[in-house]
Amino acid sequence: MSDISAAARPTATNARTRFWQRMFRNPLTVAAMVWVTLLALAWVWPGLLAPHDPYAGDVTLTRTFEGPSWDYWLGTDSQGRDYYSRVVHGARFAVTSILIAMAVAIGIGVPVGLFSGWRGGRTDRVVMWLNDVLFSLPIVLLAMAVIIILEPSLTSAMLGVGLAMATRFARLTRAVTLAEKEELYVDAARITGLSPTTILSRYITPNLLPSLVVQVAIISGAVILIGATLSFLGIGAKLDDPDWGVMLARSRADFRLEGIWQIIPPGGAVVLTVLAFNLLGDAIRDSLGRDASHNALSVPRRDFVRPAAEPHAAGAALSIRELSVEFPAPGGGASQVLSGVSLEVFPGETLGVVGESGSGKSMTMLAALGLTPAPGYMTQGSVEFDRRDVTLLPEREWQEIRGSDIGVIFQEPVAALNPALRVGRQLSQSLRIHTGMSRSEAWTRAAELLAEVQVPDPERRLDQYPHEFSGGMAQRVGIAMALACEPKLLIADEPTTALDVTVQGEILDLLADIQDRHHMSVILITHDLGVIADAADRVLVMYAGQVVETASVDDLFSRPRHPYTQKLLETMPQSHDGHGELPVIPGIVPSAAAWPLGCRFAPRCEFADVQCREAVPQMEIVGSGSVRCVRHAEFTFGAPAEDSA
Repeated sequence: MSDISAAARPTATNARTRFWQRMFRNPLTVAAMVWVTLLALAWVWPGLLAPHDPYAGDVTLTRTFEGPSWDYWLGTDSQGRDYYSRVVHGARFAVTSILIAMAVAIGIGVPVGLFSGWRGGRTDRVVMWLNDVLFSLPIVLLAMAVIIILEPSLTSAMLGVGLAMATRFARLTRAVTLAEKEELYVDAARITGLSPTTILSRYITPNLLPSLVVQVAIISGAVILIGATLSFLGIGAKLDDPDWGVMLARSRADFRLEGIWQIIPPGGAVVLTVLAFNLLGDAIRDSLGRDASHNALSVPRRDFVRPAAEPHAAGAALSIRELSVEFPAPGGGASQVLSGVSLEVFPGETLGVVGESGSGKSMTMLAALGLTPAPGYMTQGSVEFDRRDVTLLPEREWQEIRGSDIGVIFQEPVAALNPALRVGRQLSQSLRIHTGMSRSEAWTRAAELLAEVQVPDPERRLDQYPHEFSGGMAQRVGIAMALACEPKLLIADEPTTALDVTVQGEILDLLADIQDRHHMSVILITHDLGVIADAADRVLVMYAGQVVETASVDDLFSRPRHPYTQKLLETMPQSHDGHGELPVIPGIVPSAAAWPLGCRFAPRCEFADVQCREAVPQMEIVGSGSVRCVRHAEFTFGAPAEDSA
């Protein structure tokens, strides 16, 4: 069993190793890296690959236009020069073109983008207006303008191309700068007195590098193509140079007399080089970020997930057993963020999941639905939905379930809606995908859904954008989207957190009403026990990646079994008599890399003793619920029993 667990963990011990593992996973990426390596070798040491002088021709003109042979692997050209050697030396011109263009593009574009994004306001608008004017001009036109000002040469052409490409880098850099300068760590750097130059170089530029590397790789292919085009037109490399564009121009003149062969080597070199840089750019993007073949929240499929020993609950809409999830740790190994989580929710029931931030509430639901932030992975457990084992369900089959049989309401109502699309289109998308409705049918049903969640004037609201909705109305739209296909299970992740108290009550009443009408199961994730008291039938309390207590709502509020549950109840404003300060739980939820030994709540628990810090507590069934505490029998509503003093 331990071997299976080890096999389930990533073999990478650090980010660099994982990056190269991803890069070598795709055969096309490997081929692209080999080709780019050959280009670099041809640029540094062309004589190693090319057996002949690319400029040396046959003075007798008796060996012109020869076909491939042992002496000349790709034949000869109109002057008897070795065609293979000229193609190899053409790589030097290609790499030189990239270096010149990228140096200009990065040297100008990145500082402009940093400056514009950091200053903001009117300065940003003026700089970006000028940048967009240059961006709108054809790249070849800018290159020709520079050639006219300087002189016809490949260097002049690439200076113009680099100037045009600088506008792309400026836009990218500005976008990253605008996002990063709003982060709290940048505000902290400002407060400490760091200069803008220091903040830009040490805090913002490092976050720009991954995007910059990808941009360089992809744009390099475009530079090769533009450079070959300019040389083909006679305004790039010199007419006698072994440049791929020049060779294509000469082969065009000889095409009718000597056939197509003279076009294939230089043309193939251009096509393969452009393709290689584009494949390399895509691979770097996917390896630095997330695999594009998966959803951003997809869990990589694991074929070695340890099965759960505990049987599933009969008749449950969703049953999770012994679910464990790990993430690669920065220093190697793995950190377990969920440890043996089990829960079930029955048809028509509302299960409340409560706990502080970082307890694993949302992660449990994401992992159960085949979703989790990469590079997390499931190491143990079993998930059953509607009496079907979905533990290792392929992503294609999960897509048929999510949105159709399972609906999700997100915490941030406005952020969960696409600001660029009208609400009606977003609602009808799911209906058309999962039910096969026509456009008009889906639009009509979308209006009915808005009416069902009590959005006034639904026909008019369908044509509005998300920013035109208040927080409460946006949440109603989110509920409508989750209910579009009449799911059997609705997962509501902090559905009322961003709303005021009055709107919270309206949303909870709406959910209860819809649940009664559709007889669906609801999992309500929240840190607010007041919401749990109003809406849930049963409660599951989580702390530090574990379930610490389960009970009916009445039992939990009248007689909590776990000290953590007791502390949560004490921190409720409703539990306070109004005198003195509102109680708080000392400390914070520990990180997954630093789970305490024994009971994970022990460092914050006033009742913890030696056995709590040494023994690992297991879930024990108590009445109709269960609790994870070795001393639970000694407590009555959070206070030690008289005989345990």
